[in-house]
Amino acid sequence: MSFIPRHGDDEHGHGHGDKEEHGHGHGSEDSVRQHALASLYWYVIAAVLITGFIARLAAAFIARQRRESRSGLDSSVSTIEKLFEGPRAAVSGSFLSRSRPLWLAALPLRKTFLVVVYAAFISFLLTWKSIKHDGNYIERLGFRAAWVTTTQTSLPFLLAARTNPIGLILGSSYERINWFHRWVSRIFVLSATIHGSFFVTEWIAADFFWTELRTVGMVKWGLAAWTVLVWTLLSTLPPFRRLRYEFFVLQHILSVVLLLGFLLLHVPDHHQFSIWCAVGVFLYDIVTRSANPLWRNIRLRLSSGISTRYAYQAQVNSFDSDLTVVTIRNVGFSWTPGQHVLIWSPTFPRQFPHPFTISNIPSLEASSRDLQLVLKAKGGFTRELNNWARKADNSGSDGSLRVLLAGPYGTVPTWRQYDNVVLVGASTGASFTTPVLEDLLTSQSPGRVRKISALYVARQKAQVEPYLQRISRLVSRAKEMGISVRIEVAITKSARNAAHLDESPANESRERLIEPEAHHGGRGNSVELDRFSIDSSESLGSERDGQLLKEEVELGLEDGYAYDASSITETEGRPDIAAFLRTAIGNVSGNVAVAVCGGSPIERSVQIAVATVRRDRVEGLGAHGIFLHVERSDM
Repeated sequence: MSFIPRHGDDEHGHGHGDKEEHGHGHGSEDSVRQHALASLYWYVIAAVLITGFIARLAAAFIARQRRESRSGLDSSVSTIEKLFEGPRAAVSGSFLSRSRPLWLAALPLRKTFLVVVYAAFISFLLTWKSIKHDGNYIERLGFRAAWVTTTQTSLPFLLAARTNPIGLILGSSYERINWFHRWVSRIFVLSATIHGSFFVTEWIAADFFWTELRTVGMVKWGLAAWTVLVWTLLSTLPPFRRLRYEFFVLQHILSVVLLLGFLLLHVPDHHQFSIWCAVGVFLYDIVTRSANPLWRNIRLRLSSGISTRYAYQAQVNSFDSDLTVVTIRNVGFSWTPGQHVLIWSPTFPRQFPHPFTISNIPSLEASSRDLQLVLKAKGGFTRELNNWARKADNSGSDGSLRVLLAGPYGTVPTWRQYDNVVLVGASTGASFTTPVLEDLLTSQSPGRVRKISALYVARQKAQVEPYLQRISRLVSRAKEMGISVRIEVAITKSARNAAHLDESPANESRERLIEPEAHHGGRGNSVELDRFSIDSSESLGSERDGQLLKEEVELGLEDGYAYDASSITETEGRPDIAAFLRTAIGNVSGNVAVAVCGGSPIERSVQIAVATVRRDRVEGLGAHGIFLHVERSDM
């Protein structure tokens, strides 16, 4: 049914009279075929999701088996792992041949394959039994493209939802499938363009275009919808997105609302079901996006009468003009290391919520669970927050403000299934790698992990101190757990003036930045690092008999705890990523996980280096694979 009358629908219907009702003017055969193709589209999507869900269950089963085996010396591989990993290893082996250039490893081949397959599927739907060079050729292709385009409408909305149904099925999260949302949307725009261009071509050839535009209301609404689609496509390109984030969000929401409205006015009644499904998904996204921050930030208290409290108290301090540390007090919820939250503050009303990776692990005591973020000041919200923190520090203020949270969001791999974990973080990308390292070294059950290597890359020493002051106290405990820990810090900017940094007034507040006051969890004193070094001794034979409590090391250990200064190494200049990974992975059998976060340049370097090591292992050991996890730092 149509709630809004569309001028000219009954009389013209794209200039084909009442035949619109009967298969778009091409008889019942075309109508039945187009309904069947629309159904086929969703059957194929459902089949892919079911296959992905089965693969997720298989991966979870393999991860559990690996964790329970507890020993990398056991090279036995389960049948299900052979079935699941065999094809992947075969494909990897073909791409890692020495005859192929290594730069291919940095290309998104898996993503490219998925996009090409999806585009080929849409092309099949557009062309199957529709290319017949007769009098209705152009019109038939135009109507086929209309059906195929309308059928696709819901998928971009499903892929864009923050509480993502597709992500829940596949075991992923919204930010990790957002790239596919963008490509599906581009193909959707192309499909709509094909639909419109065939009709416009026909009308121009018949010198009927302006008459059609004046007399048929649905044509005007269709052109309006296409204009909004093209604008949405252009405005999501990186140059436009980076101009002003808040403007991008506002115009994107407005564009989506206009698009759905124009489509409801343009699409015939008998095919509006697809549009209403898209409207339903859009409303679902609005409700779920709103429910999480409402649940997180509004708290009722009934102990001394009914009262409400909104938002959280946060301590904001700046290390310098580029780095800001935000400690949000008593959040009352837990999270998985590597997840992120969205934050915003009434102090900055013009700013929208921004995603940031949580840089610490949760304490076991929920009542004193603080959440910490380390932010690099670039522009917009992060720059305003840094300026505010520096002004507060200069005026003697405690740097407190109220913030609102949404999340936590994100899915991360099960690191405990791997024998060897390698972490590479550049700049604030260490906010992802550091909690993973902390979690493995503070867990009572680190699973199969026997070796951890971490590389921190930063322009200045001060940029990694928020992380190193925590992990420096954990590496000595690794010996008791039978885990070899190797940590390297690469300072790319000359550190000749580093001695002056410790004497500067800005450095006086670093202890309270990283170590909140004792009444906020009873954490120990800050440890100022004079040097960074590498390589704790391996102790594969030792038994893990200590009960490691996360309260001790969430942001610090008990007073006076001595750390092993020989376990972290500092180097100057750009690091040799390939050499670091070769040393970290070595030629020892066992499953290896490599995680990198810190921007496109270092991601590319790690991908090429991992490809090199993979090729050597395929030709040498060939026993176990290397899993690479790339965490984007620019969500």
